[in-house]
Amino acid sequence: MNSQAFENAAAPEPSIINPTPWECFGTAIQFLTRIPVSGTMEKSAEYYYAALKLSVIYFPVVGGLVGLLTAIVLVACVKIGLPVLVAAFIALAMEAALTGAFHEDAFADTWDALGGGWTREQVLEIMKDSRLGTYGTLALVTGVGCRAAAVASIASNWGWWTPIPLMAASSLGRIAIVAMMATTAPIEDRASQARDVSGTQTHQRVWIAAGLSAVFWLPWVLVSFPSAILSCIAAVAVFVWFRNKILTRVGGTTGDLLGCTAFLIQLIFTIGASAR
Repeated sequence: MNSQAFENAAAPEPSIINPTPWECFGTAIQFLTRIPVSGTMEKSAEYYYAALKLSVIYFPVVGGLVGLLTAIVLVACVKIGLPVLVAAFIALAMEAALTGAFHEDAFADTWDALGGGWTREQVLEIMKDSRLGTYGTLALVTGVGCRAAAVASIASNWGWWTPIPLMAASSLGRIAIVAMMATTAPIEDRASQARDVSGTQTHQRVWIAAGLSAVFWLPWVLVSFPSAILSCIAAVAVFVWFRNKILTRVGGTTGDLLGCTAFLIQLIFTIGASAR
């Protein structure tokens, strides 16, 4: 499912449904990737929606797994003799194919809207438009280019240990989604799953998501404490700046803004891990 569908699809009226943890985890995988592992959607739209609301705590776990697969492809390409920058682009292309370029699409749509829209209505209208303008194109090229360069630097410096910072950055980027949901109200005048799912998250669920995904980001903290802490400080500063920006421009979150948050924070952590 892409960010536009998440933003525009209206949620059904919920009833008393209790999906299992495995069903919620499977829903998180299905939502964030192209892997069809969950059967909740086949049961009913209402059941899927209930599982989706609960699946948010597993987003960072899925992010960590995606980061691991990206790192495996990256290391394999480097070990067979490809230049690190070429290997980085190949790994990121594989990741985009796995996720359906979920967060890249949201990142481009967000900056297209924030750059091209003067009023709140214009920003929201541009964000809904599937066409990509100058601001979105520049943001996508710059963001993916910076990430590829940082990933290449990590591959050069970390060697076989490359998965450690890449898993951490990917997982922490998804924690940022949960944190944005818990701290920032969704736009109320737009009926969508993004509004209803985001509006049900709490600060407690942020901590639960962080705890469940600790296996993916804690090793980086233990192995490279200074860079991890400095990257965390930078990521928090960017998170606060971006949150204030979207509150000023549109007054809340949308599916695209949540996806952009993940890409932006993951980029900050990846750059931080690449620093010497």
